[in-house]
Amino acid sequence: MTDIHDVINPITALAFAQGHEDSPTILLAGEGPYLKVFDLQHDRLIAVRRIFEAQVIHGIITHGVISYPISDDHEPGLLVEVVVWGGRCVWRGRLRYGMTTGTLPLEINEQSELQLEDWVLDACFDPHFKSITVEGSPRSDPAIVITAHNVVHAVIRGRRFRPALKYITAGPDSMLYSAHINWATNGRVLVASGTVFGEILLWSFPDHAVFDADAKSPASSQLHLKLTGHEGSIFGITISSDLSRLGFKDVWRILATCSDDRTIRLWDISDIQADEILPGRGLGHSDIPNMSLDNDENEISSRRCMAMVMGHASRIWDVHFLLSKDSADVLSFGEDGTTQVWRLTDHGSGSEVSQFQGRSRFALYHRQTFAHHSGKNIWASANLHRQNGRHSVCTGGADGRIVLYHVSDEYVSTGGLLSTRKWTMQDVAVQLEEHAKLIPVTGLNKITCEHLFDALAGMWTIERSVKSASPTRPSGTFNGEAQFESRPQTASEFDKEYVYTESGNFTLDRGPTYPATRRYVYRYRRTSDTISVWFVKPDNDTVVDYLFHKLGLEHRIDDGNKDGDPVNTVIRASSHHLCVQDNYIPSYVFCFEGSRLGSWQLAYKVTGPFKDYVSEASFARKEKLVRLLVDVKEGSGAAPMAKKSMDQSSADSPMEKDSFRSYVFLSDGSFLVTTAQGRVLVGSLASSTGSDGEAENCLVNTPAIKWDLIGQYDALKSSSIITRPAVSTLVLLSGSDGTVYSYDQRRHRLRPVFKISRKIAFLYAQNTHCHPETKAQHHTVLAVPFGLSTVYVYNNIGEDGRQGDSLAGQPDQLTLPAAFIVTSACYLDSIRLWMLGSRTGAVACYNQYYAHGDTALGQRNVFADKHGNDAITVILCLPSHHKLGFPYVLTAGRDGHYAIHNIFVTVARTMEQELLVTMDTLHRSTTPFGPNIEGAAFDEKTQDILLWGFRSRDFVVWNATKDMEIMAIDCGGAHRNWDYKPRNDGSDGGTVVWTKASVCHVHSQTCASHRYLSSGGHGREIKTMAMSSAVEQPDGSKMQYIATGSEDTAIRIWSYSPERDHVESGFRCLGTFRKHTTGIQQLRWSADGGQLFSAAGCEEFFAWRVQPIPFLGIGAVCEAIWPKVTEDGDLRIMDFALGEYLYPADDSSEPPTRHHLISIVYSDSSIRVYRYPDLPGDIQDEVTIAVKQEPMALFQCGNYTTHCLTASSYLYPDSHQILCTTSSDGQVVFWPVNDPLEPPPVDTAAEIEFYYGVPVHQNSIKSMLIISLHPQHLDSLIVTGGDDGALGLTRLVSTHEDCPITRTLLVPNAHAAAINAVEYLQETPRDGMTSPWQQEHLFVSSGNDQRLRTWAVRITNWERVDIRLLRDQYTSVADVSALGRVMTKKGWGIVVAGIGMECFTELRLRLSDEGGGPVSPITAE
Repeated sequence: MTDIHDVINPITALAFAQGHEDSPTILLAGEGPYLKVFDLQHDRLIAVRRIFEAQVIHGIITHGVISYPISDDHEPGLLVEVVVWGGRCVWRGRLRYGMTTGTLPLEINEQSELQLEDWVLDACFDPHFKSITVEGSPRSDPAIVITAHNVVHAVIRGRRFRPALKYITAGPDSMLYSAHINWATNGRVLVASGTVFGEILLWSFPDHAVFDADAKSPASSQLHLKLTGHEGSIFGITISSDLSRLGFKDVWRILATCSDDRTIRLWDISDIQADEILPGRGLGHSDIPNMSLDNDENEISSRRCMAMVMGHASRIWDVHFLLSKDSADVLSFGEDGTTQVWRLTDHGSGSEVSQFQGRSRFALYHRQTFAHHSGKNIWASANLHRQNGRHSVCTGGADGRIVLYHVSDEYVSTGGLLSTRKWTMQDVAVQLEEHAKLIPVTGLNKITCEHLFDALAGMWTIERSVKSASPTRPSGTFNGEAQFESRPQTASEFDKEYVYTESGNFTLDRGPTYPATRRYVYRYRRTSDTISVWFVKPDNDTVVDYLFHKLGLEHRIDDGNKDGDPVNTVIRASSHHLCVQDNYIPSYVFCFEGSRLGSWQLAYKVTGPFKDYVSEASFARKEKLVRLLVDVKEGSGAAPMAKKSMDQSSADSPMEKDSFRSYVFLSDGSFLVTTAQGRVLVGSLASSTGSDGEAENCLVNTPAIKWDLIGQYDALKSSSIITRPAVSTLVLLSGSDGTVYSYDQRRHRLRPVFKISRKIAFLYAQNTHCHPETKAQHHTVLAVPFGLSTVYVYNNIGEDGRQGDSLAGQPDQLTLPAAFIVTSACYLDSIRLWMLGSRTGAVACYNQYYAHGDTALGQRNVFADKHGNDAITVILCLPSHHKLGFPYVLTAGRDGHYAIHNIFVTVARTMEQELLVTMDTLHRSTTPFGPNIEGAAFDEKTQDILLWGFRSRDFVVWNATKDMEIMAIDCGGAHRNWDYKPRNDGSDGGTVVWTKASVCHVHSQTCASHRYLSSGGHGREIKTMAMSSAVEQPDGSKMQYIATGSEDTAIRIWSYSPERDHVESGFRCLGTFRKHTTGIQQLRWSADGGQLFSAAGCEEFFAWRVQPIPFLGIGAVCEAIWPKVTEDGDLRIMDFALGEYLYPADDSSEPPTRHHLISIVYSDSSIRVYRYPDLPGDIQDEVTIAVKQEPMALFQCGNYTTHCLTASSYLYPDSHQILCTTSSDGQVVFWPVNDPLEPPPVDTAAEIEFYYGVPVHQNSIKSMLIISLHPQHLDSLIVTGGDDGALGLTRLVSTHEDCPITRTLLVPNAHAAAINAVEYLQETPRDGMTSPWQQEHLFVSSGNDQRLRTWAVRITNWERVDIRLLRDQYTSVADVSALGRVMTKKGWGIVVAGIGMECFTELRLRLSDEGGGPVSPITAE
C-alpha cells in the first residue's frame, strides 16, 4: 500500500461503531483515500489507513460489532466488519481494537480492492445476521451494494475469506443520483432510488438471492412505486424504520427525499405490497420498460406526499431520520454548510384520520439549525442512537472538520444544558411567597429567628383595637396597611434590616376618624439569632434612635390532620421594654398555614403611672398567591404562570408589576439581579444531574432557580448598574443617587461603600493584590459620574466593600479628554496604569506612579481610532510573557475587531519626568459572529481567549485561540440586559442570563455545544500558498510558516511538524485572519518571514505584520492597504512579484532600511510597480496608514496586450531589473524595471514596457518557476505549466544586447490536464561534477489530474537540457492550485494545496521502484 501522508481534506464519509453498552464508541471517517478511526471515549485519533490507491472514499458502513478478548490476558476489544466504497471501488475488512487501555494498536486486516462497472451509491449489511466470529466464517455478514444504474451486487467472502463480488439483480433501468437499501424483516430487500430526472423508484427483491451460491439467473425484482414531484435531481433519499410506536395510526413507514429544488419531501410507503413482479434482467440489458403503476403518476405522488418543506440557503445533499420513543425528526444537510432539524407533526393524531386530506394532516416544523462548518458543503453524516434516548450526530464537511453533537427529544447538546429556563416576575413572587420563607416544622429547636425575619417581608393588612383604662388616652380601632421593606444595614453588627411602616385610619370609639402612621426599624443579628425592634428619630423617621425590644421564641403548637401531619403551626414570642416608668410587654403569635406565614398577631400590654392600655393587632397577607409548581416538566420552557387567588379582595402583587433590569454573576451557579422597583434578587441554579456514563457525554443539567429577595431600595428604582471583578467575591451596585453599595455574599446584605455627587454612568472594579498576612483580596474601583470629566478611583477596597474598617476614603481623580465617554476600563497592576476605552474607539492611559489628585497625562497617551469610531467594549489584561514584564492587553469593540497589544511605559527625560505609554499592536482580527463583541475572558487552564457578543438574534461565545464557536443561543439580539459567566475550567462551558419580553432566561452548559474531532481547514478551495523562511520563536527555536489563502476570503497560517510515531496530522493552524472581502489570489512572504502580502479580487492588496505571540500562536496586523486603481474597484489581482532592496538612510551613520519593490499584475493586463518601505514600530491603524500616510509609492506602470497576464516574478533573486510575466497567449514576457533607488518622476509614474516575449505554450500559462542556474552569471531556467497539460522549460542567458539568448523545451502531455503549480525541490550534485551548470535540479508539478510528479533537470552544457520523470504519485487534493516546499526531518517535502492540503515527503523514488519502467530522458539542444 502507498505511503500515508498528512492530509486535511474534505470529509466524505462517516460511520459509528459501538459494541455493548459499556464499550467505547468508535467513529470511522473517510478523508480522501484514507480511513481515519477515532476513539470517542479517549477523544483521540487512533488509526489512519489508506484504503484506495487513487479514489476518494464516498461511503462507510459497519456491522457485527462484538466484544472479544484481544490478548492472552483477556483484555476486551472490538471486532467490526467494515465496507468502504468510493467511485467504482469497494473494500471490505475487519477492525480490531483494544478498548480498556485504548493504547493497543488498531489492526485493519488486509483485503483486496474490488472494482465494479459503475459508481456505488449505497451499501447495506444484513441487519439480522449475527454469526460473526473472531476466526471468521464463510457465511459471515453478507453486504450488498447498489450502483448508479440500479444494479445490486453482493460483497461476499470467497476463498480464504477474501472478498468477492456477486451479481444479484437490477431494478428499473434508470440513471441514479442517490439510493438507499433497507433490508426488511419479511425476507425482502427494499430499495429506494433517486434519479437524475427527479423521479423516485421504490422496488424490492428477495434476500435469499444474496445467500444462494448456486443461483444461475438474477433474482426477480418488483417495482412498487414511481413518485414524482421534485423539480431537480434527487440528491438524498432514505427509508425510515418501523414507526408504529409513534402512534401515527395508519402510517408506519416513511420515505424522505431531498432534491436540487431545495425541498424536503416525506412520502407514505406504509402500504407497499408485492403485487407486480418484473422479470430479472442481466447486467447491461435495457429491455425492461420504464413502468408506472397508474395512468396519472402526479395523482399518486400527490396522495403519497405527506409533507413538504423548503429549507437551506442552497442545495440539500442528504436527509436522515432521527427516531425516538415518541417523536420523529428529519435531519437535512446542505450546500450552505448547515444541518437543520425538522419535527414531523401529525395534526390528526387526536382526530379521525378521514378528516384530513393529503399533506394537510402532516407537517414538518423547523426546530434547530447547526452551523458548525465554515464555507460550503456538508458531505458526510452519521447518527447513533443512545440508550438514554439521545442521538449522537456527526457531520463532516468540505472544510475537513468533523463535528460531534447530541440530539434528544427535548434539547440539543453535547453535555451542557442547552434548554433554556424562563422566569417571569410573577413566578419569582410566587416562589418567594411559598419557598423563600419556609420555616421547618420538624421541631422548635430547628426554628431560627432568621426564618421568621425573612417571613415578615412584604405587605400586610392590619386591624388593631386599643382599649385604654386611662381617661387621658382614648380607645378606638385602627385599619390600614403595613409593610416590611428591606434596606441596607445601617449598623455593621446587624445582618438584615427592615423599615416597618404602617398607615391607615384611627377611629375613636366615640369620635371622629384621623389618619395615622407609625414607623419602626426591625433588625436581625445572625451571631445571636435575635430579632430586635428599634424606635426612629422624631425629626428623621429613617434614622434609628434607640432600642424598643427584642423577640425571643417561646414555643410552638402544631394542629395536625387525620394522619398526624402538621398543617397549621403557631409560634409564640414575647419581650419586655421599660419606657421611663411604664412597662411594655409585647407578645407575638405567628400562624403558619403549612409552611407559609399567613397571619400573625401582636399585642401590647402597657402598665405604669402614666399609661394603662391594651393594644391587639391582627396582620394578614395583603396578596394571596397559590403555590408555584416548581418541578416543571423537563423541556417545557417557561415555568407555569402562577394563578391569582379567587379572593376578589386581593389586589395584584407589586412584584408582579416589577421587571428585571441588571444582571451580574456571583459564581457559576448564582447571579444577582436588580429590578425596576429597586428589588435585589439572587437566583441560584439548583441542578438535577444525570449521566449516561460515557466520556463523550458531559453532564446534562436541568436547573431550577431558587430565588432569594435581598431587599428593596429606593436608590435602585430608576436605574442601576452592577459590576464584579472577574476573580473576586466583590459585587458593587449603584443607583440614581450616586451611592455605591457592595453585596455581602456571606451575609446576604447590601452595605454602602462610597457616594459621589452625581448619578454614576460607568462603574468598574478590579482585584489588585492580596494582603500578605490576612490573604484578603484588595480591589481598585473606578466610578465615572454623568456629565463630568472627572473620574474617581478608590483603592484598597476589600471584598466586603470596606476600605479597612471604614467606608472608602478620599479618591484619586483622573481628568478625561474632551468628549471622552468611558465604555470600558482596565487597571494594569504591574505598572499601575489605568486604561480607559471610549465610545469613539479611543484609549486613554493614566499612570499612578507619579500622580496624586489630577493624574491625567498628556494627549500623547490618548490613542485614537484603535477601533475605528466605534465603542471599545472590552479591555482585558492578559498574563505577561514579555521578558521585561510589560503586560499584554486585549481590546475589542463594536467594530467587530479584537486586538492584542503590548504595553510599554517609559520615562521621558524632562524636568517633569513625564511617562510615555506605547501600545504596540501585535494582532488585530475579526470574529465570524459579527460586529458586536461585548465581552472577553482568559481561561487560565487552557490559555485560551474567549470572546462573546451578538450575531443578529444570537448570543455567541467564540474561542479565539481555537477559532471555534462554543455557544450560540437565540436571545433576540443585542438590545437587552444580560450577563455571561464562563466556567474558566477548560471545559468551554458557561451560563448566560438575559431578559426577553420581560422574562428572565437562563441558559447553562457544562462544555461546548459541540466538539471538533478534526479541526479541518478552509471552507472553500485554497487558491494560493506561500512558505516562509525559518522564523525565530520566543523560545529560541525556528519555525517555518505556511500561509494559505482561499475562496472563503480567510488567510490561515500553519506550521508543519510531522510526527510519524503518531497518527495525528502534522499540520497545525496557528492563526486565521479575515479582512479580505473576496477570494484570495496570491500570498508572498518577505525574506525574513516577518511580513506577509496578500492579493485578492476587487483590487484588494494588503500588507500584514506577522509575529509569534502568546495565547494565539501567531498574530497579524494589517499595516497597509493599497489604493484602488479603478473607480469601481472591480479588477482582479492575478499575481504580484515581491523583491527587497536596501534604502540608504538620510544620516550616513544610520544603517539602511529595508524596502520592498512590488510589481502587481491586474486582470486588465496592466502592471503597476510600487515601492513600499518597511514600517517599524507601533502600527496605529491600517486605515490611517493606507489613506493618510500612503507609505506605498507608485513607481512604474504599463500595459500588455489584450491577453491577460497570469503570473509574475523577478528574474533574478538579488536584482529587480527584469520582471518576468506569463500570459493567456502562452508567452513568457520580460519587462525592464527601473532602479528603485532612482527618484521617480515628479508628476506621474514612469512607464514600463515589455521588450521581449518567448512563445512557449499553445494557450494560457497557469504556473511559473524560475531556477537560478549560476550564482554569478545571469543564467536562469524558467519552468512553466500550461493549460495544455505541457511542461515548458525556457533557458535564458542575459547578454549586453537588447534581447537575451533563450532556448525552449516543451514536454507535451506532462500531465493529463492543466498544470496549475510547479515548485522547486532541491539541487542534487552529480558525482564528479563541480560546475554549477552540471548540477541536477529537482522540481515537482501538479494539476487538475491529481498527479504529483517529480522531475529532474540537468544542464550538461550551454546548449543541452535533459529532463527526467523521477516519480508519479496520486494526490488526494482535487483542483490543485499551489505547491510549497517545507523542511521535514527527512529533508524537503512538498505540500499540495487545492481542495484540501496534503504533504509528501517521499519524492525521489523512481518509477521503476514503483513497478514502472525507466523513463527516457527528454533532451533539448
